[in-house]
Amino acid sequence: MGLKRAAYYLYTSDKIDAQTAREIGLDNEVLPLDRLLPRAWEIAEKIMKKPRTVRRLTSAVLRRPWKRLLVQDLGFHLGHELLGIRLNGGV
Repeated sequence: MGLKRAAYYLYTSDKIDAQTAREIGLDNEVLPLDRLLPRAWEIAEKIMKKPRTVRRLTSAVLRRPWKRLLVQDLGFHLGHELLGIRLNGGV
């Protein structure tokens, strides 16, 4: 979606309809309800055919930026929490 577009939707609270979601890449497939579960199983089976090592490394690569950001931003967020507590008459 991109940072600017995400910020727009977060600040405005505008809803994202199906067509817009498709245009900005928020979905991969749109299916009728009766095809949803069978397709989910097809995808799961395809993923499970990959070697376990490949699945684990792929998962680690996908999660790594989030973990790094969490660790880097932890102090920043804790500071905001403490400031909020202090401003609200706590601690």
